[in-house]
Amino acid sequence: MPKDPLIPKDPHDRLFKRVMSDEANVRQFIKEFLPKELSSQIDLNDMKLIPTEKVKGYNKYYMDIAVECKIAGTKGQLYFVFEHKSYPDPGVLLQILSYMTILWDEEIKKNKPLTSVIPVVIYHGTASWNVTTHFQGQFHSLDEIVKPYTPEFNYVLVDLTQLTNEEIEEKAKATPFLMASLLLMKLVALRDIEDITKITVIIKLPEEEKSILFLYLFYALDVDQNTMHRIARELGGEEIMPSLAEKL
Repeated sequence: MPKDPLIPKDPHDRLFKRVMSDEANVRQFIKEFLPKELSSQIDLNDMKLIPTEKVKGYNKYYMDIAVECKIAGTKGQLYFVFEHKSYPDPGVLLQILSYMTILWDEEIKKNKPLTSVIPVVIYHGTASWNVTTHFQGQFHSLDEIVKPYTPEFNYVLVDLTQLTNEEIEEKAKATPFLMASLLLMKLVALRDIEDITKITVIIKLPEEEKSILFLYLFYALDVDQNTMHRIARELGGEEIMPSLAEKL
């Protein structure tokens, strides 16, 4: 895993990137959180992570993640967008389109066949996700005669706030760090202290992963010192508290 520390500016993005930098977590997420008709067509044994910052000209959303894999026997990409704003961002469709066009422009310049891209938006904000899941749906009015000349694509929405804690635990049970991270990202956004203290899978995690999660809590959860110490005590983080205090 990358060694760069979580920073206060974007702790949600940083945790997401840490989690999804592990191919085992990515495989589990694809297998259990994507629609079965899609995940069943993805070769999980033949995939690799592609840092989007390496896509020339694409640096605005450098915390997003792309995965190169075979989809229904053909080379393709899954492009993960992590939305952690407190409100849904209608610009997500243009963000996705921007990534697609820059990727395809590079492939055309290199005389390569175009790669199909399936976007996946992961959301854990407090407001209900009310952004249309298909590109043409964001137009206020689009006459039928115009539609064939307007770009169209859909994205897969994984809204963590619409999944129960038990559903997340069941889907991610094979990857404890993924399970704990997704639960924390959901519950931190909801400021649900009581349910956070029940994520006992954190207690058994390796020290490095446990430290990452507690550092995330320090930066992302706005609570007083006593509450933070209580969470640490409940989740087996008392021993690493002094070292975390030094980092802070």
